[in-house]
Amino acid sequence: MPDLETPYSQASFPNANYSDIQLKDRTISAVITERKEQLDAVLHEISDLETVMDSIQNLRQQLVGEKEKIIKSINLHKSLVSALWRLPTEVLSHIFRHCLPEIREFNRLKKPSVLEAPILLTTVCRRWREVAVTMPSLWCRLAVSVDREGRWKRLIFYYKLWLKRSRGCPLSLAFYSHNGAYDWTGILCFLHPHINQISSLCIHIDYEENQAKPILDVLGPALQELTIVAWEASDPDFVRSISRLSTLRSFQTLGTSFDVKLLSLFNPVWARLTNVTMNINESDTVLHLLRLAPNLCSVHTIVLIDEITDLEPFTHTKLQSLRITCEEDFRSTSRLSQVFDALSLPNLRRFEVSGKPPWPHETFKAFLTRSNCPLETLILGAEVETEHEQRAEYVSLNPSLEIVVSEEDFGSSLLHIFSQTDDNLD
Repeated sequence: MPDLETPYSQASFPNANYSDIQLKDRTISAVITERKEQLDAVLHEISDLETVMDSIQNLRQQLVGEKEKIIKSINLHKSLVSALWRLPTEVLSHIFRHCLPEIREFNRLKKPSVLEAPILLTTVCRRWREVAVTMPSLWCRLAVSVDREGRWKRLIFYYKLWLKRSRGCPLSLAFYSHNGAYDWTGILCFLHPHINQISSLCIHIDYEENQAKPILDVLGPALQELTIVAWEASDPDFVRSISRLSTLRSFQTLGTSFDVKLLSLFNPVWARLTNVTMNINESDTVLHLLRLAPNLCSVHTIVLIDEITDLEPFTHTKLQSLRITCEEDFRSTSRLSQVFDALSLPNLRRFEVSGKPPWPHETFKAFLTRSNCPLETLILGAEVETEHEQRAEYVSLNPSLEIVVSEEDFGSSLLHIFSQTDDNLD
């Protein structure tokens, strides 16, 4: 380190005599010249040191890369002796199928996520990816969230790849929208090669039911399940689009309250159905539905029964599962008495009901006695108040009957359930 002190270093320049400094100007210039030479030398040394440091940093990066390769090699060879690695492809495929997210009630599918199967399975290792992408059953469910701004179109390439991996297997599709913003031109573009694969379809419609008409009109003969979430479902063109679906077996329409007149508009679709979910606002509509649909095996209805009317007795011989939810301002299960009085279900195996008291115990017991059905499961909502003695009477009619008192009550509207789809509409 050079000595930088000079006779002038401690000078108090504000008090110095100007003439003295002028006389010594040549000496000071020599000092400045020397300092510049010293600065150049230091800068050169710094440059040399930075070159050495860069070389050390490059060497470190190379060593870190070598370390990662060694760790990867260790893990690879460890996996070769792992029992999981040696699992036959058939076993691994069976495990992968159980990793898929479950289909929620009313055919609500979740949007694809890198944190869930099947995408997650393709990121674990090369073999898992090879097995996953060659399993059509992993790529048969797809939910598409459509926004008015068109951001969803950026994912069309991935939707095409997803559906291509299904390799002709039956598809379950769901479409959710922000403010009914369906661009069917774009949607049908990537769906067109797979139209005849669609066996299950769920469409969320905010306002006009005709928003679903473009896809309903091109659906192929594979469609068996249809779920429509809409405020209204009475437009003639919309009804005709559904009625032409000759292979339809399951129809869930949520948000629209059906009466006898609206049911009649959907003929002849009812005669082909085995499963129905809908809102019904009058007690005679329940029986009218059963008359129009003699092949029904399962019915879930939300009833808004207000007026008490006399109903003609009716027997449905094929219905095996019945779920009734009394909701909104008509939550009292006592309003079901008129339905129990008129209806006989000799093949009923499962019955679920939710609502508020009072529960029509005597009427329900008479319904079970008259139906003489092989009831296996009776599920009572948390707010359906029944005494232990009453439940014992039901068991006495069928000793193998299992009665479940649910901890939760399914008392909210089906449309409200679909409003809780933040994961679908992100």
